[in-house]
Amino acid sequence: MRSSKHAPQGASIGMALVVLLAMLTALDAMAIDMYLPGMPAIGLEFDISAGEVQQTLAIFLIGLAFGQGLYGPLLDSYGRRVPLLAGVLLFVLGSIVAALAPSIEWLMAARFLQALGAAAGLVAPRAIVADRCNVNESARIFSVLMQVMMLAPILAPVLGGYLLQHGGWRSIFWALAALGMIGVLWGLRSLPETLPAASRAPLRLRAIFSAYGRQLVAPVFMAYVLAGGFVLGALFTYISGAPFVFTQHYGLDPQQFSYLFASNAVCLVLFGAAANAMLKRGASEQRGMYIGLVLHTLAGAGLWLAAGSLALPLWGYAALLALAIGSLGLVFGNLTALTMAHAGPQAGLASALMGMLQYLLSAVVGYVVSFAGTPLLSLPATVAICGGLAILCCLAAEGMRSRARAAASAGGA
Repeated sequence: MRSSKHAPQGASIGMALVVLLAMLTALDAMAIDMYLPGMPAIGLEFDISAGEVQQTLAIFLIGLAFGQGLYGPLLDSYGRRVPLLAGVLLFVLGSIVAALAPSIEWLMAARFLQALGAAAGLVAPRAIVADRCNVNESARIFSVLMQVMMLAPILAPVLGGYLLQHGGWRSIFWALAALGMIGVLWGLRSLPETLPAASRAPLRLRAIFSAYGRQLVAPVFMAYVLAGGFVLGALFTYISGAPFVFTQHYGLDPQQFSYLFASNAVCLVLFGAAANAMLKRGASEQRGMYIGLVLHTLAGAGLWLAAGSLALPLWGYAALLALAIGSLGLVFGNLTALTMAHAGPQAGLASALMGMLQYLLSAVVGYVVSFAGTPLLSLPATVAICGGLAILCCLAAEGMRSRARAAASAGGA
């Protein structure tokens, strides 16, 4: 095992490390998307209702939100490497317990452990990138991370269905354990420590709550966090609503829908590649982000109006939705980089708070949308409204940044 390597801020991040970080970040998506095809089989084996099986997904999401808040202080106190690898080991343990679960109660406990572990993969990579890169470099890295991560929703349902068919639902969790173990072994060999001991914060509850409080009243940071929460709310509304739109309204079978779902993930990857190309040509993070948000909002609004007033054919609905979702590839990397650029000295804690608040806000969006009627209209309406709110939040952040710079210039004069 290699010893930890300390990397100075501004050092470049190689593609091998980007792929490793993307793999660890994607553990939560793999644990959700691979497992969904096996839910009916789990219900049959344990003789429980569909609602009880769905609780295993709900408890996973709860663990994911709780875990992100837990890892923030740990990352700032013990460095990035050890908490991240410990979290992935916890994910492996949870996957093994899930594969051996003798009852639904054991499976729920295992899913919670899985989520606590997977949360480390969401928080730590953002902090590692923030440690090493300036905002422009961070935006490029986050765009590449998004492109690699989007392989998860493309491949996971297909892989989960194959494992279910040939090995039963428990084989899905054995595969997740193996994936996590690959991440641990790769990380032990290649993952650097990017937070020097001199920069670490002591793990004291009063200091932790004080740091969280400072981040909560940091206006530019919070404006970008809210923007990200609205964008995630639109994305999760798409994930939950699209199956009903395309299978119930347009009559696609599950296999056909999986291809459509994968094609939208490909659109995200392509737009993410475009974001990276723009940054390499010298475009600002704000430019790519605003182009993506405007496309996202206009496509959602156009689809909302068209679906409400016309008998929109399948290809028309699918094309506008692909544009609305794909354009987020221009947003995610740039918005994450801008958010973390205003995180202050404790990037791990800020990354945790960012993830926790954005997941909570997206959950609120999903809860409100559940009362909005048919997904045929509520899905594009949510995309348009959330996109517009995200734009307003980003404009507010830019305004506060400009006023702060003007005040600093006046004070210096």
